[in-house]
Amino acid sequence: MHDALSSHLEALIAERHPVTAPASLRRAEAYLTEQFTNLGLDVSTHAFKALGETYRNVIGVLPPAEKGDSPHEEMGQSPLPPLIIAAHYDTVEGSPGADDNASALAVLLDVARSLRGVPLVRTVRFITFCLEEENLLGSLAYVSSLRAAGEAICGAIVLECVGYACEEEGSQQKPPIPVTVPTVGDFLGIVGNAASAPLVKAVEAAANHAVPALRTVSLVVPGNGELLPDTRRSDHAAFWHHGYPAVMLTDTANFRNPHYHQPTDTLETLNLAFIEQVARAVTAAAIVLCSTTAATPPRRASVWKEAALTVPHLAALVAGLMADKRVPAQTKATLAGVAAYLAMPFDLIPDFIPVLGYLDDLVLVVLVFDGVVNQIDEAIVAEYWKGDPATLQRLKAVSRRAARFIPGWIKKKLFGRSL
Repeated sequence: MHDALSSHLEALIAERHPVTAPASLRRAEAYLTEQFTNLGLDVSTHAFKALGETYRNVIGVLPPAEKGDSPHEEMGQSPLPPLIIAAHYDTVEGSPGADDNASALAVLLDVARSLRGVPLVRTVRFITFCLEEENLLGSLAYVSSLRAAGEAICGAIVLECVGYACEEEGSQQKPPIPVTVPTVGDFLGIVGNAASAPLVKAVEAAANHAVPALRTVSLVVPGNGELLPDTRRSDHAAFWHHGYPAVMLTDTANFRNPHYHQPTDTLETLNLAFIEQVARAVTAAAIVLCSTTAATPPRRASVWKEAALTVPHLAALVAGLMADKRVPAQTKATLAGVAAYLAMPFDLIPDFIPVLGYLDDLVLVVLVFDGVVNQIDEAIVAEYWKGDPATLQRLKAVSRRAARFIPGWIKKKLFGRSL
């Protein structure tokens, strides 16, 4: 993933200002359009007048599963409101804008790549806004058009400076906000307003589950953040203004990065490992948010019954992962043991024994999800999972907790070693 992120960063990092570097701003617009097109997205632009000129927000749309694949559409209901993932592509005068905001654009493009082929029940709309640095002119124009059309959205995830991290003590300053902030600048901030609290919780949970190494700090501000102006410094504030739920993901900008809005905001100052973690976290959040209808959920089977029903999907998942070159060899060795067990004509516990007959299969599900699937890139797993994506997320979360209670001898019996 590093190579793709680096490629996007190298193409985008340059002063991109409407007055002092208009040609570079147009090149960024063209690059984003080209990348969306190459990814197979439905590409369009949203033009708006500002500063005596016409500027464009670039939009790439990833549609949901084909009609008939979604239980929501099978029931004859209207399409679900889309999820928006956004970042701005302009810079301040005199800065090449590596962290602000090429880092976010690279993450956005990588998430778009990762979500291709993932069965989603709602549209994902990737938007790169122009003129964020000019008082949010691009996002305000776009969101006002949404409100004028009466269009609903699931929510917006706005990426703002997500490329700078430092593990040194004292590298993080505390913004004037009412939450405890670590003194080491290696975490991702998640900021929402009161109306966006459920979205904050969903994004935080998905990030913590999919990328446990990525620390997060969340903040829900009252109203639209009027009392805490530092929480309003990106395009998410345009969504808040018009009553839409939105969160900002940020490395906290000038409260951590000494190169913020400076000529020194260059590629060399970025932390690619941190950017990659953010991309994985946003991908996971998008999968969760686009795998549920956000309506009143139907009664579902218990987690254990649900797990038992996934065994055929689990077999297909194992086969797919074993053939994938992106999966490490050690992981494939474990998966080979799983495949061998699934192919055996007998079980450790015969299936004809009520309840207990399925225990070994359930244990297998727990072990595979905890010891293997939870360690593989979220997007790779989603490519091979043929069951309900929401079920996949639930099983991954439950397995992480349940695996602690499975005796080591069972792990050794199934896998030849303890996980």
